[in-house]
Amino acid sequence: MQQFQKEIPQQPQITPQPNQQQSKTIIYIENLDQGISEDYLYRKFKEVGEIQSLKITKDKQTQKSKGQAFITFLHPDSAEEARKKFNNQIFIRNNIRVKPYFNFHGADKKANIFIHNLPEDADDLELEQEFSRFGTVLSVDVHRDQTGKQLNYGYVQFERKEDAENLIKRILNHPLTHKGKLLKLEQFKAQSERKVESTSIYLRAFAAPLSQQLMSHDIVVRSFEYGWSLVIKDYLTRIQGDQLKDCFVKIDQVTRQPWAMITFETFDQAKANLDICESQRKHPCFISGAHNAIELIKKFGPPANSDGSLPFTIEQITPYFEEMKKDPHDIFKGESDNFFFNMVYSKHLNPDERLIIIQNIKEDVTKEQISEFLGQFGKVIRLTIRKTKNPRFQVQQCFVHYQTLEDSKRARSELYDDSNEKICKQRKEIFKDGHAVANILLSKTMRKEFKEIKKQSQNIFTNPGGRQLLQPQLQTFQMMPPMPFPHPHPPRNPPRGARYPFTQQQQRPMQRPPAIRPTEPIRMEKQPASFLEEFMNYQTVQNRMEDFLKIPNDAQRQVLGNLLFQKVFDIVKEKESTKKVVGMLIDPSQFDIGDILNMFDDVNELQTYIDEGLQLIHDEQQAN
Repeated sequence: MQQFQKEIPQQPQITPQPNQQQSKTIIYIENLDQGISEDYLYRKFKEVGEIQSLKITKDKQTQKSKGQAFITFLHPDSAEEARKKFNNQIFIRNNIRVKPYFNFHGADKKANIFIHNLPEDADDLELEQEFSRFGTVLSVDVHRDQTGKQLNYGYVQFERKEDAENLIKRILNHPLTHKGKLLKLEQFKAQSERKVESTSIYLRAFAAPLSQQLMSHDIVVRSFEYGWSLVIKDYLTRIQGDQLKDCFVKIDQVTRQPWAMITFETFDQAKANLDICESQRKHPCFISGAHNAIELIKKFGPPANSDGSLPFTIEQITPYFEEMKKDPHDIFKGESDNFFFNMVYSKHLNPDERLIIIQNIKEDVTKEQISEFLGQFGKVIRLTIRKTKNPRFQVQQCFVHYQTLEDSKRARSELYDDSNEKICKQRKEIFKDGHAVANILLSKTMRKEFKEIKKQSQNIFTNPGGRQLLQPQLQTFQMMPPMPFPHPHPPRNPPRGARYPFTQQQQRPMQRPPAIRPTEPIRMEKQPASFLEEFMNYQTVQNRMEDFLKIPNDAQRQVLGNLLFQKVFDIVKEKESTKKVVGMLIDPSQFDIGDILNMFDDVNELQTYIDEGLQLIHDEQQAN
């Protein structure tokens, strides 16, 4: 095998760079089983032609196969035959993927097209055949995740940038479909070249729902979607003078209302149209009629499918448009009560400030009550009531989406207006202790990042004059002397292995570490002290959850902090550090009551928080 062991570095970095003709003789193989050797590949692939070199790439440290290989044949026809014969074939246990080698460094970036919305069973060879109708294709690559699962996007590299540019222009009027999926194409841009500003706006539910009867006809749906795209383009280009890159319209199968994605040439144009929606709560481009839509279709003609066929003819759709013209609820009039609009940003970087999460809602408050209360601040597009996952501690929270940014700002401002007697009275009826909590809803990624930032910010280390660890809200976390259980009988079925710092269970005496045996009872304010006696262990909290939730929020945290002390001490083994960690765990800026209760049920979660707290303590000690 020595003659086949010519070194070929991992794609795409090959030195010296092979020219285009040489590249056609090289294939790139992915998803190889760890047990496959170069001898095995040689025996398989020599069936299609003479092999000049073969190399399986390996990890430099472990020398284990990366599951990738390069094979160079003597003739390009052999490489092409290898792709057709072995792509998606099972070698030992894995389906391998055989691709042509392509030197991306020497390619024209302007001839590269990004494809998304690919079907789940998209195949490189089939896509290459499809795109070859528009020019010479050098490479097609459908991306996959780390597990090998095929994703819905990829890239196609043409030989000439003119072919790529012509295809991008063509799909504006002649959409391209593959296996029933409408493909979305755009010119590839490197990360550094991509603009931060968005040039696209998303408009949803801008017209009345289409009748269920008409939704059952594919020709009607397709023609109405096409008619809407022409109506929107006509207004924006002819009336407003905007320049459009794309206008894509679909009718939602559930709501039966249309939505549109409009891409402008510049950010300023997109922002100006979004401002129109914000100020008018609608957009004039939607105010038209079925008569105008059918006239535009007659003017520009029906759209073409990817194979050149027509989805419908003018004669087929005219009766439906004539019927819609007579309908008082003509959807092309653009009338809607739940119109929604947004700039198409990355959700990771740009949260929608109109989406608010409302918390601290009483358990018995209905969706109708909260909807009526929040509706007085502005137009509510969508409102959802949810409860926390913990079955023992179900807290209601509300997600509300306002139509405009002004509505959202007004809600977040007037919600806390103590000078408004009406609002104050309603708050007391809806929120616990009359205290409303409203925040902009961040994406999952941003919430995770924000949580990490909070752990290292002054929410944990607070002191205007310098950094200092946040101390527990209790006067001290020393343990109280054993107290009798307040009920005639001990709680049934206590959690296995549970130990509570303030409970003397009759069946199993508490063994406390002598190092933290107190010399005097814990010092508490008079009011909370009774709650500590009333809820002496977590089992009591569980059994009397309804009563527990009625006590003040601060007292709830003190009770749970008291019960957490022994659990944390069993891990930390040091009293002062335990006090500081527990102080973090009951800090209202870090965890709500539901999160703290989950710590009793999820040992791994509690261990994670303890480790993070100890690390913060260590960092603070190093800093001082």
